[in-house]
Parts: sequence; C-alpha cells; structure tokens
Amino acid sequence: MIRGIYTATSGMLVQGVNTDVIANNLANIDTVGYHRQTAHVRSFPEMLLQREYKDERQPIGRLGTGAVVDGSHSSFLPGRIHSTGNSLDFALIGPGFFSVDTPEGPRYTRDGQFTLNGTGWLVTADGHRVRGENGPIFVGNDDITIRADGFVMIDGEIQDRLLLVEFPDRGGLLKQGANLYEATEATGPIFRFNATIKQGALEMANVNVIREMVNLIEVQRSYEANQKLVQAYDDTLGKAVNEIAGR
Repeated sequence: MIRGIYTATSGMLVQGVNTDVIANNLANIDTVGYHRQTAHVRSFPEMLLQREYKDERQPIGRLGTGAVVDGSHSSFLPGRIHSTGNSLDFALIGPGFFSVDTPEGPRYTRDGQFTLNGTGWLVTADGHRVRGENGPIFVGNDDITIRADGFVMIDGEIQDRLLLVEFPDRGGLLKQGANLYEATEATGPIFRFNATIKQGALEMANVNVIREMVNLIEVQRSYEANQKLVQAYDDTLGKAVNEIAGR
C-alpha cells in the first residue's frame, strides 16, 4: 500500500516537471530560433506480483514502481519564417546551424538575429561573434549582403562565407540558454553544411500554442489522477491502522 503511494507520488513529480517544460515552451513562443522542449520520462523497473497459498505461488500480474524525469530533448522541426526586412537578420532554410564564438568556446544556433557591435564585428543579440570559414566576420561601417549559399559580400565583394555546420546526431546537442547548443561526443563529428540562407528574415520558435495548451490540460489531468490515488491509498491505510489493527 505504501509502495502504491510512492508510485503515485512519482507520477505527480513527473507531471510537475512536464508542467514546467510546457510553461517554458509557451514563454518562448516569440523567441527567435527557440526549439520546443519535451521531458524525457524513464520508468522504474516493474515488479512481478505473486499469490502464495499452501506453498504454491501463482503470478497475478506486474506492478509499476513509478517514473522519473531523465533530462529533456529538443525538437528540431523547422519554425515559421518571419520576414523582417532587416539586412542583418538571417533565416536558415532546412537543416544547419550558425557557428558563434562564446567565452566558453564554440556554440551553435538557429537564431540569425545578428547585429554589429561597437567595433564593427557581426555578433548575435548576446554579443557573441558570428564565425565565417576564415574566422569571426568583420563588417565595419560597410554594407553587408549574405547570399543564399552563405557567401558574405562586403560592399559587393566576397569576403568570407558563413560557417554553417550540421551533426550526425542532433540528439547529442547540449542546450544552453534559450537558443545556443554545445556539441558533445554524442553528436558525432561536426561537418560543414551547405544550408540555404534567407536574408531579411528570421526563423521563429517551433512551438504550437494550441498543441502546448492541449498537452498542459493532459498533464494537469494526469497530476490530479495521481493525486486522487495518493488520497485513496492514504484513506485505506488509515482504515487499516485504525480499524483492522484495533480489533
């Protein structure tokens, strides 16, 4: 009986985490390059129940022992392309990631909302320098155009090409912040990728509000069901202690 309380309680904890993940998805609906997150739930091992009578055992079924959240995963489905008309906004069409330099090392993103810092370098909204195949891209006070094939043109002349990459296994990417990713051993070797770029546009978050609201309702109902189970087990345990044991 107490084991049943533990099992139902673990279900409540899982749905609590799911609620936080869905709330974070909804909060980032307007975040450029954001990828929808889902919690990865792992179940504990099941137990075989047996009935014993006169030295004989008869299996009567299996009992689940609960679940736990074991990290989260990003959905890399493409988001909606939003035209901005800003010459420093770039959207990736199809697979691929931009490469940027951070104090912690190279990171990768789908967020193409770039700008120029005070010294003329092309940077992200957080100030990280955007990398080309020859290193960080310097623009200065000149006009910049990035072709669909990634070549960077400064005042009409090709200066560099955006360093666009892809990974054998995106599932191995480690999420950092709202839209940065770190490569790990699980991603496999990074390779350059000839992605298509659209200047004057941004890829928005791939979050569907209706879908997230439906998921939120399902999570809340599951939480309430587990909550009722805990209450039922508690009531039964109370009767067992106060009534049966008192006879």
